[in-house]
Amino acid sequence: MAENVKQQLLSRVQESRYYALHVDESTDIVNLANILLFVRCELNNEVHDDILFCQPIPIHTTGEAIFKVIDDFIKNNDLDWSHRVGISTDGATAMIGSKKGVVARIQAVAPEAKSTHCCIHREALATQNMQADLKQVPDEAVKIIDFVKGRPLNARLFSQLCGEMDSDSTQLVFHTEVHWLSRGKVLNRLFELREELQLFLDETFNL
Repeated sequence: MAENVKQQLLSRVQESRYYALHVDESTDIVNLANILLFVRCELNNEVHDDILFCQPIPIHTTGEAIFKVIDDFIKNNDLDWSHRVGISTDGATAMIGSKKGVVARIQAVAPEAKSTHCCIHREALATQNMQADLKQVPDEAVKIIDFVKGRPLNARLFSQLCGEMDSDSTQLVFHTEVHWLSRGKVLNRLFELREELQLFLDETFNL
């Protein structure tokens, strides 16, 4: 089934006139470096976003190593570099280095590709020095989410409660510092489940 889904996605990218990539390097909980590659392409006159792959980097997270992982995937799956029109990164040196960065190496094989700095990452950088009164809401939200999701029993009880209330979602979203995820998703889900969460906390603390 996984191979079938992969082939369907590759077919969509191959048939698309143009496609753009978003690249992010992230370290997992066992300290392994992984490359996450996302694609944006055309499908039935609409723009669609999908994840192409998540693959480990053998040793060093240099621009050369990251580009090799991406280039091997593109070539092994019969994708055309010339159809690539955009590349988005988090702005790290390995990504945007003028000579050895990933963007420079990609533009060498796809000269028409335009480079952009991920807007979500720019927002994350802008909020690192947020004023204390503005940080209060997201910080409190993270504490509440950690209380529910950080304890397995609480997570199961909250999920059951959401199911009994016919909620559209049954899980909160953990906050993460990964650049391609937005803190806004955390707050949106928290707001969607505000009534369920209020009932859960009232019952938990016997309010």
